[in-house]
Order: sequence, then C-alpha cells, then structure tokens
Amino acid sequence: MEAHFDAVWPLSSVAVAPQPLAPRRRDLENATVGFVWDYLFRGDELFPLLQEALEARFPGVSIVPYDAFGNTHGPDESTIIEALPRRLRDRGVDAVVSGMGC
Repeated sequence: MEAHFDAVWPLSSVAVAPQPLAPRRRDLENATVGFVWDYLFRGDELFPLLQEALEARFPGVSIVPYDAFGNTHGPDESTIIEALPRRLRDRGVDAVVSGMGC
C-alpha cells in the first residue's frame, strides 16, 4: 500500500491590501530620527554607535532615544505600539530606526 500525504501551502490569503509608501527623505540632514527598540538584543550598545555615525554623516540630525518610546516587546507592548504614531508625531520624528532582537 502506497503512503498518502496531504500537502499544505504555508501562506495565507492576503488580509490587507497593499498601501502606497510614504514619501522618502533625500537624506537625514536636519532630520529628527527616532530610535525604537524591543529591548532584546544589544540596542544599548548599538544605538549609541549608530547615533555617532549619523551625527557625523548628516549635519543637523537629531536623535530621539529609544527610551522615549518604551519597550516595543514588553508587557505593555500593545499600549506602546498603539501610542507610537502619536508619540513620533509629537516629537517631530522624520525617520525611524527600529532595532529588533531575533
């Protein structure tokens, strides 16, 4: 008797229609960059290095540190993520660097 195996496709149907991308900045000169982190993998070491490099490369760039936004993977994750767009707007953030530990 020959074995029979059902095959399944791991992808689901599209649940959300694609949206157009927001306009992109030419560069980060005079921009405000927000750092967002899930507090899982060495962001406390990497973000200061990234800040130093951005400030050296882009005159007038300002950085909003990750602790201004909270832990995007902690016990308050849903509240923090829900408030994130408003908090970014309130701080005048033009671009975001999101650090995620995997």
